[in-house]
Amino acid sequence: MEASPKVGLEALLTPDNCVLVLIDHQPFQLANVNSHEPTMVMNNVTALAKTAKAFNIPTIVSRARLAPSLRKKTL
Repeated sequence: MEASPKVGLEALLTPDNCVLVLIDHQPFQLANVNSHEPTMVMNNVTALAKTAKAFNIPTIVSRARLAPSLRKKTL
C-alpha cells in the first residue's frame, strides 16, 4: 500500500486501474425488485456497459443461467 494517497489527476480511475463487474443483471432476477422499475434498471446497466466499452474499461459479466449457445464463449 502506498504511503500517501493519490490526489488530483493521479486519483482518477483509468482502464489500467479499474474493472466493471456486472453480476446477474437478468430480467427475471428483477421481478421482485420493488424500489426500481426493472426496465429502467436494465436500461441503466446497458448504458453503463456501453460506456465502459467506449472507454475500454475491462468488464466482467456474471450470469447464474447461461444459454447453451454462449457457454463456450465464456471463461
